[in-house]
Amino acid sequence: MMNLVLLRNRPHLGAQITTIPVLAHFSQNYCHQEPLILSSKSNVAWIYNQLPWVKECIDSNSKIEELKALKSTHRLLNLRPSNRLSVVLYALFKKGRCFDFVKTAFLANLTSEKHNVLCETEYRALGYLKVFIKDEQALLPALAAPFFTLMQASTLNLKKAELNILMMPGGGAGEIKKWGIDHFIAAGETIANTLKKTCHIHILLGPDEKEEIHYVKKLGDTNHLSLHVSLPLKDIAKLVDNCDLTIANDCGPSHIAQCMQKPYIGLFREPNTEWFLTHPKSVKVLPQKGHDIKTITTKSVTEYAVNLLKSQA
Repeated sequence: MMNLVLLRNRPHLGAQITTIPVLAHFSQNYCHQEPLILSSKSNVAWIYNQLPWVKECIDSNSKIEELKALKSTHRLLNLRPSNRLSVVLYALFKKGRCFDFVKTAFLANLTSEKHNVLCETEYRALGYLKVFIKDEQALLPALAAPFFTLMQASTLNLKKAELNILMMPGGGAGEIKKWGIDHFIAAGETIANTLKKTCHIHILLGPDEKEEIHYVKKLGDTNHLSLHVSLPLKDIAKLVDNCDLTIANDCGPSHIAQCMQKPYIGLFREPNTEWFLTHPKSVKVLPQKGHDIKTITTKSVTEYAVNLLKSQA
């Protein structure tokens, strides 16, 4: 039997990471753990090829090829809220099991076995999971589960100290989303000094963050700082789990820390409620309305971090 997932057509890493919990839940609970075939118009196979419950991620720029795939599908998960034609045709002619993420509930019961309606103020990964899980108490464990599974395969060796802080200073959208690498490092040092603890700072960057990589390398060898570049998902999950706190821009890897619900401070230039998970260990920091993200002060981030860490002690 073929299990097909129609992915949201966005190339950004964060948009794809937020699908991972629902893919894992779909595979484990509805597909007898048979691997999934994913369809996307974006070049995202490199992300999903890291997931053991995914068999293949195919290019669906051709509508005809996608319809052919639907013809062979026995279970369909649609994560494209605006994509009604494919779902309607599937319901009319294939009559397989369909699970659907929709913009409006209008007629959704006629085309889908289970569905959830898009809410643009809700964390996107939760919205996807609510296709299947309506019990609020079951949602958060399901959000974290696949990342704890992935990290079991990691062989990453990590330096540790009394206090371990993970910094994610990158951001695929460019400078408008970046607090600044110098701010991140200064905040880590100030947090450690305030708590009077020895601290190891882990800095996670992607291959496109060349300026930040150069900045960190210029600092030279240091026993209290580690640079990680282009880690696979399993290693990012292990890094998050082994750190006491993650501080991040609104960036792709931040969603692993958010889904795992580890202590987390997110730096945003605007509210972006769709990309921030509110939970007891998370804090969102914003600049004053109309101001640049770089105007957020090290002092304010330090205060949030110290309070959050003390509350977890």
